Amino acid sequence: MAVLSVVIYHITPSALPGGFLGVDIFFVISGYLISLILFRELSAGAFSFANFYARRVRRLFPALVVVLSATIAFGGFVLFADEYKRLGKHAASAILFLLNFRLIDEAGYFDVASVAKPLLHLWSLSVEEQFYLFWPLLLVLLRRLGLQNGSVLAILSGASLIYALDLAQHDFDALFFHPLARFWELLAGSVLAHVHHQEGTHVLPSRIGHRIKDALSAVGLVAIILPLLLWHRDFTHPGWLTIVPVLGAVIVIACGSLAAGNRLLALKPLVWIGLISYPLYLWHWPILSFLHIVESGKPHLAALWLGAGFSLLLAATTYRYIEQPLRVPLQSRTRLVGLMGTMGVLLAISVFVVKSDGLPNRPALRHDRAAEAYMKREPAQDQACMARFAASVAPVYCRQQGSNERMIAVIGDSHAHVLFDGVAALAAKLGYGTLLLANSSCPPFDGAVTGRNLSERSRCAANIETILTAIERDSSVKFTVIASRGPQYISGSGFGPAEETYLYPPISAWPNTDSGSLRLPADVFRDGIKRTVKRLHEQEIKVAYVLQVPELGVSVRNCMQRPWTLTNIDLGCTVAYPVYRNRMFLYRSLIEQVSTSLNFMSVADLESVFCNEASCNGRRDGQLLYADDNHLNIFGSNRVAPAILNALGLKMSD
Repeated sequence: MAVLSVVIYHITPSALPGGFLGVDIFFVISGYLISLILFRELSAGAFSFANFYARRVRRLFPALVVVLSATIAFGGFVLFADEYKRLGKHAASAILFLLNFRLIDEAGYFDVASVAKPLLHLWSLSVEEQFYLFWPLLLVLLRRLGLQNGSVLAILSGASLIYALDLAQHDFDALFFHPLARFWELLAGSVLAHVHHQEGTHVLPSRIGHRIKDALSAVGLVAIILPLLLWHRDFTHPGWLTIVPVLGAVIVIACGSLAAGNRLLALKPLVWIGLISYPLYLWHWPILSFLHIVESGKPHLAALWLGAGFSLLLAATTYRYIEQPLRVPLQSRTRLVGLMGTMGVLLAISVFVVKSDGLPNRPALRHDRAAEAYMKREPAQDQACMARFAASVAPVYCRQQGSNERMIAVIGDSHAHVLFDGVAALAAKLGYGTLLLANSSCPPFDGAVTGRNLSERSRCAANIETILTAIERDSSVKFTVIASRGPQYISGSGFGPAEETYLYPPISAWPNTDSGSLRLPADVFRDGIKRTVKRLHEQEIKVAYVLQVPELGVSVRNCMQRPWTLTNIDLGCTVAYPVYRNRMFLYRSLIEQVSTSLNFMSVADLESVFCNEASCNGRRDGQLLYADDNHLNIFGSNRVAPAILNALGLKMSD
């Protein structure tokens, strides 16, 4: 059930919106099985750290070596240099069982889509092994101290759950991958293992009637299945609701094999899936991920199902011819050395891929090597700007070019950042310096904030005030350009396959009062812009608002000829004009309302740079203008800069 739910979710999330909970269910199973073995060995005086970790190597490494080798090799044929470098980083982290921490570091607004990470799923393996790194040590220590394991396990499990709930309020990006926010699921299985070790594995069935036992097993299955079917993207995970499937898994295991509901799980097809569940989990995601990558983020559903079928075949083959032979204890030392040595070689290869910047001179990339320059991001901060905030926290994007008596401030979110180079270069020709003050996912709209919890919204409000106060106090700022990604803030949804897992809520009022929480995001967005523009106008600063450029909806890599594809159909870089207008309709109408009511705010409409009556395109005159699915690169910045300065009333002839 656990592995099938994950596979189905990765093929078609809408069919099983809570399918990812299969990982949580598996954590319970793993915690139960491994802990029961540990309890028995400790009681019998037969436990050995060397034997325990040797079993972990024999269990995990055979299939993992094969899948990692295939993924790294295939990635060399189908990935661009930066993608291959990221794969190398993920492979090295996975081999060291630290991938979850790397993914935490990558999380954020500029993180790439999950489908672009072929080894993403190995985060769960990292969490599991981090748990088992210390778990035997703790059990041995508890035994020597004479402490009751059951009560300690319950306390540890509760502490881990509390940590997860607290982390959701302070660091949402870390919540999903953080080991301490996941250990309670493994510990839930460990608590049951402790009970079964003390009382017998059939303690529950032997103490109650078979009808109650059957009913409990049905309740456990329902507690697992309903969240798989009914989970909503707005639910915090892991969180309070995650307890339901975790507890369901505990109940199912506790009821024993003779319970009516559990007998369903003993059907031969399901048992067979269970036997190959580990290699199936390892194989399915790289295959599905590569299908998304080579098909420009839009693979046909039939191709994904075929990919899942292929992963099933590979899993069965791996189990029969790789896992089973290498798990036999005979000649275990030789095999252990061989497995660990092979994994060491893969680690060296992964590090080499990273150090070589993704092997950009591979034959597969020669066709579009010059395009690599389009993808490079400009620096976020420089010393000239940072010096302004020596006594306070500087914005995430803080840059300054020139130090004149006449300055143009570019403020906003990351979309302001990508405009800086073009605006600054053109402004310098007109005798103006340029100042960039911006924060990711936090537009400088007074009284309007973004964030997934109170901590993030409070931080956004403080960042907004920092930017606006800095401009108000700088008498050299004569003009201000505001740029933000409006449609996303208003709807709370991303655009296209590149952002199908986007989970940020829409913009909201600040301070967060009861009346403010009931206001529509569109109204909050519009009124926030008004307040900001009015504040700047009171300082006699001329303001121009830059309308959002078209969103591509796919990785900018899909705008170039990929090294290898299945269909060879160009699906990237073009968005149908009606789709673009529909996405932008409410947003553009709100900006029009503001500019009408505040005639001192001008608007820079960049639509004509990218769109005609049929479509909007990320290329112009053979040149790529985007750095990712919705941000311009330096070429795009240079392309739109004249329109932005024109909106301020500044022209080259001046």
